[in-house]
Amino acid sequence: MNKLNEYFKNVNEISHAFLIGNVVFDEIKDEISDIINNKILNSSLNILNNPDIYYYDQKESLITKDEIKNLLSNISITSQFNKAKIYIINGVEKLSDTVYNAILKTLEEPKENIYAFLITKNIDAVKPTIKSRCQNIFLNSDTNEELFDNKLISLADKLIDCIEEKNINTIAINSEIYNEIDDREKFKEILKIILNKYDDNLNKIIKNEKYLENKQNSDIITLSKRLLVVDKFINLLDNYVNKNLIIDRFIIEMWRCNT
Repeated sequence: MNKLNEYFKNVNEISHAFLIGNVVFDEIKDEISDIINNKILNSSLNILNNPDIYYYDQKESLITKDEIKNLLSNISITSQFNKAKIYIINGVEKLSDTVYNAILKTLEEPKENIYAFLITKNIDAVKPTIKSRCQNIFLNSDTNEELFDNKLISLADKLIDCIEEKNINTIAINSEIYNEIDDREKFKEILKIILNKYDDNLNKIIKNEKYLENKQNSDIITLSKRLLVVDKFINLLDNYVNKNLIIDRFIIEMWRCNT
């Protein structure tokens, strides 16, 4: 895969928390190990054998309240081996409410030299309050446009045109999309295509060092904002009654990512 290493290659300042989706931990374990050892700990230990790294896997058994209490107690103690303490949770979208609330507190009030890596197979299912407090990294390694209907891809391209034009007249010009997107489930599939397209663009920019120097990361910031907006609307769709209204709101919020 190596997308994760490519992403962190150009990151100078490490965030206190990362939400990494849509992946399986086993697929990115070696990459996460390299990033933690090289970017944070300056260590060569396997991350699952390092005493300052705490790993929890929701798929093996439910993470309990007592386990999280132990985690919070352990990460509050100064490290004797490394400069930092790190916790990794695989399957964060399946956390119980009790565990979720405890983790949320650490994300809301981050302490120095404590880092979180939260892994999910379905980033759409992660609660928005967690997503908003983490640096979101989308690794759609298995997503391919061939999996989507050509008509949906065409509608996704029309929406992207509206977003890129950044002109209210583009909504009127492409007004037929309101009839073509005839239900919310179809709109959700279109948003997933858009998410994939912007994610691919972001990864291409990250790999192009010369481009990064010329653009000073402005395009990375814009694309990152857009990815968050797309993901937000995938989650919002179930709560909206008026389909056309949410399409309008989506386009407008995507325009605002440039400001």
